[in-house]
Order: sequence, then structure tokens, then C-alpha cells
Amino acid sequence: MHKKTILWSTLLLSTLSDATTPTLQVSYEILDFDHSRKKDNGVREGVGFQLKQEQNFYQVAYEHTHTDTFQPPLDRDLKVDKYYVNYTREFDSDQSLSLSYATIDDNLMEQTDGGDIYGLGYRYKAFAFKQYFSDYKHFDVYQSEAGYTIKKQYQEFKTSLTLVEKYIHLEDKESNNFSKNAKTDYFTTGIKLHAHHQGYQLGVGTFLGKRIFAVMNNGFKVQHHAMEFDKTYMCGIGKVFKWGGVHLKYVYQEATEVPIHNEGVTVQNLIMQVGYKF
Repeated sequence: MHKKTILWSTLLLSTLSDATTPTLQVSYEILDFDHSRKKDNGVREGVGFQLKQEQNFYQVAYEHTHTDTFQPPLDRDLKVDKYYVNYTREFDSDQSLSLSYATIDDNLMEQTDGGDIYGLGYRYKAFAFKQYFSDYKHFDVYQSEAGYTIKKQYQEFKTSLTLVEKYIHLEDKESNNFSKNAKTDYFTTGIKLHAHHQGYQLGVGTFLGKRIFAVMNNGFKVQHHAMEFDKTYMCGIGKVFKWGGVHLKYVYQEATEVPIHNEGVTVQNLIMQVGYKF
């Protein structure tokens, strides 16, 4: 077993040993690539635990992705393991501070294999700010993110609208062929709308503006391959029960494979998530 797998298995067990009412979430995802010269299709399986104890919120997650590749140019299929952890401290109803960490095991892309991603976040009322630092072998990525959430309630119907701005800066990108064709700076804007009524949930969202090596989903998704994403559209439905919940999500993205200047790539993701409260 890989040393990182042993480390994170220990972390999962130590977190659960303190848990009284943890929540388990499992996910299964289908990935489909069109017009890519490297990737065909793939599947992603994930598991995560979260626990809220008074003012402390703990989250850990693991995901494994297996992607069928075109051979040549690649000599084998792509296999990636990612490990995530997040801790949030709520000072009161208006303020919270969060720390996150992620790491990557990639059997093909040595430039980002073993990468460490650190995150620091602060929320004050409706405003949130996050700073991420991705430490890779040959280059580094700095990401600053600001968000503002507007919540409204109409009797039993609850809605939230979140606006997100991301700024991504690449350091030492010229040091290798993997990242040298990327731009130094990227800006992208996201809009997310979520509605909740009697346990039913509906969400839609979009990200417009190019991004690369981005940290997404509050630190629980890292795009570590040299793909420059442009347009992203998301939608999802779900139902919350006393025992947990079920969610189905769809994501459509347009991208460019930067090292080989391959434009017009589309990526479609279909995601099923099931959560269970102990």
C-alpha cells in the first residue's frame, strides 16, 4: 500500500474515532471526453466523511479516477488518487475560519504527481474569501477567490444565489513543457443558484472565463492536468431524507489541452451522490 494511502487511512480512522454522529457520502461519476487527443472516457469513485461538533466542522474525502486513454500517444490508462481534508471553526453565526489540504497521486503526469494544495478561508456574514497555494514539482499556482451569497426565504421555499470571482496566477510556468503554453494569469466568474423546498433541492450554475490548475468546490476538487477550461455549466437535483439524501448532477465543460494546443475539447460529467447519517 502506498505511504500516502496509509497516512490518510489513519487520518480517516482517527477522525471517526471522535465522531458521534458522522455523515458518510459515496459518489459515482461517469466522465466522457470529446475531441481530446489523450482521454476517451472514465469513471470516478469517491467517499467522504463529515462531522459537526459544536463550533467545529471536520471533513475528509478520498476519490479514485480511472480514465481510458488513447495509446498512443499515451502508453497506459490514467489512474489518479486524491485525498482531501478540511477543518472549519465557527466563531459565531457571522464568522468562520477554514483550513484545507489536498494531495495527488497520478500515474502519468509526473509534473503534478505528489502535488500538495493548501487552502485558507475566512467568512464574514455573506462574504467569503479563500486563498489556495498549489505546490507542484516544477511550478506553483496561487489562487485567490472571493464570493458573496444572497439568501432569501419565501415561506417554506428557500433560495441562495452565490457570486464567485477567481484569480489564478502561475509561478515558474516556463520551467517545463507541461505548463509553459499556459497564460500567467487567469480570471473566471461563477454564478450558482440553489433552491430548497420540503426536502427537494435544485441547483444550477456556470463558470465563465478561462481557468487552469484551478481549485474548485471549496477545496474538494483540484484540476491538476494542463487543461484550460473555458465555459462550464452545471445542474443538479436532489432529495433530503431523515437518514441522508440522494443527488444527481450534470456538468458540461469546454477546454483546451494546452501542451499540444488542442482546442474544442468537451468534458461531460454525470454524478450520483448518496449521503447517510449515522
